[in-house]
Amino acid sequence: MKIFLDKDLLAGLFLIGVGSVYYYMANSLHRSLLSDRVGADGFPKLLAVTLIIFSTIMILQSVIKRKPSSATTADEGDDRLRFKFKNAAGMLLLGIGYLLIVSWAGYMVSIALLILVALRYQGEPLSWNMLLVTVLAGIFFWVFFVFALKIPMPGGIWPGLFGIR
Repeated sequence: MKIFLDKDLLAGLFLIGVGSVYYYMANSLHRSLLSDRVGADGFPKLLAVTLIIFSTIMILQSVIKRKPSSATTADEGDDRLRFKFKNAAGMLLLGIGYLLIVSWAGYMVSIALLILVALRYQGEPLSWNMLLVTVLAGIFFWVFFVFALKIPMPGGIWPGLFGIR
């Protein structure tokens, strides 16, 4: 019997290791006279145990969903993996393109363009609704970051064009 390790099984094993190390590190936190019943190590230990539990569930789901594969299923799996890789690589390139233009074009325009191009890349047909959503999303995210979170975002060339600097 061959054992095939899929990504969920490997990730689950890795995360159990991370959770165990995190628990060990949390266990080494010193207790002081000012500590309450939970102590300084209580919440980190809870996070570690939660990570271990969810990782175990992910491993169990991986083992349960495993089914015998034939040669055609393996070929389909390779094609699907290749498609996912190309899709992820394309999205990564979109993110890199966004980073390259954000200081020049400004945050509001760049995020609207990123959303528009990402939607088109994922196969959405170009429509007036899509254009409206991307423009409103650009405005919303800019207002949210600049006014609600008080994080200055790059204005790009637009303030200089309108004499606002």
